[in-house]
Amino acid sequence: MEKTTSRFWNPFTETLSRENIRTVQLKNLRSLLGHAKSTTAFYENSLADIDPRDVSGWEDLKRLPLVEKKDLRKAQEGVGHFLFGDLLGVPPEEVTHFRQTSGTTGKPVYVPESWESWPWRVEIWCHILWMAGFRPGDRVFLPFGYNVYVAFWEGHYASEKLGCTVIPGGALSTRGRIEKLQEVRATALLNTPTYGIHMAEVAAEMGLAPRELGIRKMVCAGEPLPPATRSLLEELWGCDVYNHIGGTEPCAWGAMCPAKEGLHLLEPYFIVEILDLETKTREVDEGELGVAVVTPLGRRSFPMIRFNTKDIVRKGRAGCDCGRTSMKVQEVVGRDDDLRKIRGVLFTPVAVEELLRGEFPEVGEFRIEIERKGAMDSIGLRFETREILGSSDMKRLTSRLASRLKVKTNLSFDLDHVEPGVLERFELKAKRCVDLR
Repeated sequence: MEKTTSRFWNPFTETLSRENIRTVQLKNLRSLLGHAKSTTAFYENSLADIDPRDVSGWEDLKRLPLVEKKDLRKAQEGVGHFLFGDLLGVPPEEVTHFRQTSGTTGKPVYVPESWESWPWRVEIWCHILWMAGFRPGDRVFLPFGYNVYVAFWEGHYASEKLGCTVIPGGALSTRGRIEKLQEVRATALLNTPTYGIHMAEVAAEMGLAPRELGIRKMVCAGEPLPPATRSLLEELWGCDVYNHIGGTEPCAWGAMCPAKEGLHLLEPYFIVEILDLETKTREVDEGELGVAVVTPLGRRSFPMIRFNTKDIVRKGRAGCDCGRTSMKVQEVVGRDDDLRKIRGVLFTPVAVEELLRGEFPEVGEFRIEIERKGAMDSIGLRFETREILGSSDMKRLTSRLASRLKVKTNLSFDLDHVEPGVLERFELKAKRCVDLR
């Protein structure tokens, strides 16, 4: 009973002093370095000049090389294991779970988990779900077939560990999932933001009000969740919606608490550095944008030290009204590899989503298309409206949309309205920006 009513999943780790957090992090980092050097050819080479015993302070982190996704791909072509190459940190017979990245930016990275490492990932997700109010007795609906992608498997196992009833919704249509959600009287959802919006649309087509389906909390994964999109989901479903951030390679490393003011870094389980965008050598100041570099400290099957996530975040401060003492990020701005230069202007698709979800409730699904026309780049927005508009209403909408896009992004967009239902719907990661140059 005490656990059920606690604000914290792990009161000890979540309320450690900053000094004790650093002590735990450095101790576990030294252990991880020794393990990685002794078990993987990749780290034996990259850390050849590093003695783990000499890593005694925070500044010693800067001596360790950053790891990029391209480094992982190359290492998996090494002479080691036929799938995991020179990155496998345990004997092959200890690998119990296979996962991989989505492959949207190139060849997938294969991720091995042992029965030591996988429960650690699940424990991390217990923190995420507990912060979002998931409790024993909740009925958690996951409207996907998870395949080899990790986040919803983590959410599934963590929900079970919390004492929730888990209902997997794979192999059903969206209508079938909504019917199943009703049948089992689900109280919580784990889904991508895009699919949460799509399910609400389909429910309305079925004559159902999503707000009346009994969902009380939702955790989103797989895509960015700008504040305006989170607010839209809360309005559609009448529930609390929580964000988190992570990846297949470094695990989930930040999550939202009931205060809903930024994301807590999941310390002391991770070291998260927020480094300047240009040189990636300087820790940024509070309020400044930086790229998140993550070291998961409890996973040995796939050691990961100073992994450049390419997630661009705004640094926050330590502490929170919820009582947790970890550092926070104020917001997730986008991804470094999503940034594009168009006619000399840096552009991120998240800015368009934030604008549409926040100021244009009449706009439904949308796509951004970037092309080169002659010597110039062009950017266009194809969009659906939730209802059919008359010609005068459509003219006013497109005029206002063009004006606000120009202000928000400093770019002029070519606008193309299409009929509702024309644009593709996504279940897992949505791909709303296509660069055709």
